[in-house]
Amino acid sequence: MTGGLLVASPEMSDPMFARAVVLVLRHDDQGTIGVVLNRPTNLAPATIFPELQAGIGSYAGHLFRGGPIAPTRLLYVVRGLAAATVNGPEVLDKVFLSIDDTSLADMTRLADGTNDLRLYAGHVAWVPGQLQAEIKAGGWEVLPGTPELVFHTDPGSLWTELEGHGTRGDDVVAALH
Repeated sequence: MTGGLLVASPEMSDPMFARAVVLVLRHDDQGTIGVVLNRPTNLAPATIFPELQAGIGSYAGHLFRGGPIAPTRLLYVVRGLAAATVNGPEVLDKVFLSIDDTSLADMTRLADGTNDLRLYAGHVAWVPGQLQAEIKAGGWEVLPGTPELVFHTDPGSLWTELEGHGTRGDDVVAALH
């Protein structure tokens, strides 16, 4: 499940997750953590996080709303040459997670813009068993993640593109145990 995508079903009633596509960053006995991939903002990261201005450098990408938990904390999803600077885990094939603000300058210098680096404010999380229950109830479809989907050129269109193409219900829940 780590590295997988959760695609909200059309019936998802929680407004935070309506039409959401979530990249699962970690799924284990302690629960599940992820970031919402398809919530770009119009905000420049340095506007919201001025203390990181020097590290952001020439990064021209916008900030993403990763989720409601810890919205003042940045998570970096990175690939390509910039990934060489990351000490965080590999989430899926050659896509890494970092929370290290001190590596931001190197990441932005080596990244090919938003093709290689995305900045997420906040994240989403589920306690053990909670996500499985939501999947079983039909709230989420599960799809394998790919670097191309994580770094989609039009993240706002991801839900429309992916909805209806994943696995739902008991088959997914059984695979998660």
